Amino acid sequence: PSLPFLATRFMVVAPQTDHGWRPAEVNKFLDFLLSSRAGLPIDAARCYVTGHSMGGGGALHAAAAKPSRWAAVVAVAPAGAPRAADLATTPVWCFHGKNDVVVPSGIREHLVQRLRTGGADEGNAKLTLYDAAPAPKGWPAYDGHGAPMPAYATPDLWRWLLEKRLG
Repeated sequence: PSLPFLATRFMVVAPQTDHGWRPAEVNKFLDFLLSSRAGLPIDAARCYVTGHSMGGGGALHAAAAKPSRWAAVVAVAPAGAPRAADLATTPVWCFHGKNDVVVPSGIREHLVQRLRTGGADEGNAKLTLYDAAPAPKGWPAYDGHGAPMPAYATPDLWRWLLEKRLG
C-alpha cells in the first residue's frame, strides 16, 4: 500500500534516455519545470533528483554540477559518481544490493565514506545496502540490480526527502 502523503506532497517526473544523463540536460529540464511556461506548482526549495543505474549516476552528477538547485539526491545502484567533494553540500542517500552483478556496491560504500570523511553527518550521507536485492523485472540475469523495488518502497526515504530543502 502506498503512503497517503506521497499523493499530496510529491510530483514525480520520470524522463527516459538511451544515451545517459548529462548534468546540463537534467538541470535544463528542471529549469523548464520551474518556469512559468510549465505552469506546475513546484516548490523550488524542494527539488530532488533520483535515478537507478545509469539514471542514478546521472542524478549524482546533476546534483554535483549544480548543488544550489537540488535539496537532496537519491541514487539507486548508480553507475558512476562525481567526486565526493562536489556533493559536499547536498544530502545524499544511496541504495544498493550487495549482490549486484551489474554495478558493484563497494563503489557506493566508498562514495558515502568519502562524504562522511569530508564532513557530512550520517543523516546527510546515507547508505542502505541490501544483502540480496532482486533482479529487475524482465532481467533475471541481472541479479541484485533491482534495488529500486525495495528502495522506493522505504517509507523513511520519503520522510527524509521532505525534511530536506534548500536555504
